[in-house]
Amino acid sequence: MDLPQAVLEKIRSGDLRDEVAAETPNPRTVIVELDLPAAKLEMTSPPGPGGVGRPRFRFEPQSPSTTSEIDGRIASLSNGIAEILGRPPETFLATSGSFVIEANGEQIGRIARMPTVSAIWPNTRRQR
Repeated sequence: MDLPQAVLEKIRSGDLRDEVAAETPNPRTVIVELDLPAAKLEMTSPPGPGGVGRPRFRFEPQSPSTTSEIDGRIASLSNGIAEILGRPPETFLATSGSFVIEANGEQIGRIARMPTVSAIWPNTRRQR
């Protein structure tokens, strides 16, 4: 599969890029990261009298329009993945804005071309 450099850069593993280029028929579990607006972290006043103490942090609540945009991107990518795989993705990791899917090399290449995909990572265990 001949993919543009910008699409290949989304695939974050040399081995996985090789499998996509060869259109390997064997399915592989990958993590598909969405291009979503970053959550904003804000500092709040410490809870002690006069604002003394350790600062606290919280995520700034998202506006309804941002939430709607995020929901739309998630739904769009889920539908696109379902079209490519023939089934919807089974797992969505909300904290990382990612789907975990099982796909072959050709399917991973097609998913990498989608504009709402920011990265595709192999789902492998790291040795400690």
